Amino acid sequence: MHSIKAVLEQLGKSGLEVEYTRERARPGKVPVLTKVYQGFGGLANSHKDFAFGTFLLLYYSQIQGLPASWVSAVIAVSLVIDAVSDPVIGSVSDNFKSRWGRRHPFMIFAAVPFGLCLGALFFPPTEMGDGIMLAWLAFFTIATRLAYTFYFVPWNAVAAEFSEDYVERTSIITYRYLVGWIGGVIFFIFTFQVLFPNTEEFPAGQLNPMHYPTFGLIAGGLIIAWSLLSALGTLREVPYLLQPVKETPTFSFKRSISEVLLALKSRNFRLLFVIFLMFSGLAGVGGVFDIYMNTYFWGLTSTELQYFVLSGFGALASFASVPFLQKTVDKHTLLLTFLSAFMTLAILKVCLRFWGILPENGETMLLVFLVCHGIVMTYLLTTCGIMVGSLIADLVDEQELETGLRQEGVFASAISFASKATSSVGILIGGILLDTVIAFPRQAEFGSVDDDTLFLLALNDGVIIPALFFIPIFLITRMNVSRARLAEIQAALGRGDNDSSKPDAVTQ
Repeated sequence: MHSIKAVLEQLGKSGLEVEYTRERARPGKVPVLTKVYQGFGGLANSHKDFAFGTFLLLYYSQIQGLPASWVSAVIAVSLVIDAVSDPVIGSVSDNFKSRWGRRHPFMIFAAVPFGLCLGALFFPPTEMGDGIMLAWLAFFTIATRLAYTFYFVPWNAVAAEFSEDYVERTSIITYRYLVGWIGGVIFFIFTFQVLFPNTEEFPAGQLNPMHYPTFGLIAGGLIIAWSLLSALGTLREVPYLLQPVKETPTFSFKRSISEVLLALKSRNFRLLFVIFLMFSGLAGVGGVFDIYMNTYFWGLTSTELQYFVLSGFGALASFASVPFLQKTVDKHTLLLTFLSAFMTLAILKVCLRFWGILPENGETMLLVFLVCHGIVMTYLLTTCGIMVGSLIADLVDEQELETGLRQEGVFASAISFASKATSSVGILIGGILLDTVIAFPRQAEFGSVDDDTLFLLALNDGVIIPALFFIPIFLITRMNVSRARLAEIQAALGRGDNDSSKPDAVTQ
């Protein structure tokens, strides 16, 4: 506590002490429509992740012919720049004051640049040489991620402000995932069914270069639409959200850094931060390999890839089961259990192929197995994501009790920083592995890659990388954020399950 007090004293000298208040007390639960509107922001995020995670590396390396290590290095650098900006935007939005609230002006401002920059990525100047094309990739990747930061950090932070109820916070995050998944599934089907169909010339439609500009236009336009719908749809909630009573101090990097350091004084948040560092780094490496595994190792065409839309049933199962699980099981226990199962099943999938148990490529039963495996993995990972989002809201309350400060934006941005910073390292490592250790050929035709190369790809993606998930799993066991602990915290803060009958002012 002494170190926390010292940091608080330093922050006070920097003019950080702010009094926050709500214009109105919420009369009941958060409206379902508000949860749905909030979820549309997750849909914009889903489209961005789909474009970056599925197509960006494949498009620039296998179709445009740039080395995978070059492309992954650009993506990694953009993530680092993006990650550094997250705490800054989080700090600014925490202390921002306007008639439209702390978060919404940033979301509205960023929506159009976010969509336009992502769309531009799929219109590279291919006739001007590899150097210009790489520069184009770098500029618009960085621009997309910075615009996304201005949108995502405030959007993510505002979810923690809607409610103080332990279970309803999980409900808010569940709706976010529900909307994102439903819309994402529809977009997934549309992409592979309409934009990238299999043809005689391109038996794997995802290798057809003609349709990528159309994909960029549609994805960018939808991102703009969903982002604005989420921001404007939840604008009516601003009176129920905390805002500074007086004008806040002007922005300074020193204050932003101090706020992040203060957030990391929390043991539970520090553990969650490190868990995300590890998880995101490993996921970054795996994300590089995913489309390569599906296209070349498992031999799936775009028609077959469409069936992975059924993994959405795993998300639906998560949305349906989480409320029941939350009644009896604490969030960090669910996170520990489900992430352990995720690691085990990730390793098992490739091992079953190595052991000769799975059907051969092209057989219907192989596709059935892969889709069923995807449904279960989606169920596990979606539940983990919901638990993490809900845990962050609980840790904000713990931070307020310990320090007197509410840091929704800083907490959200610090987690986002952890995710992006190590994801960038993971993407870079994945690209280097593809070019060196695995020696994957560029512009490889469907079905043309030799068995030794495919074995190395699968060994890295399906065994080595998943096994390292044991480290974040172990760290989860060190957390103490139970339901009983949150009840004690909120009692000490003078709040119950819902703040509608409590005093509005919060001094920070």
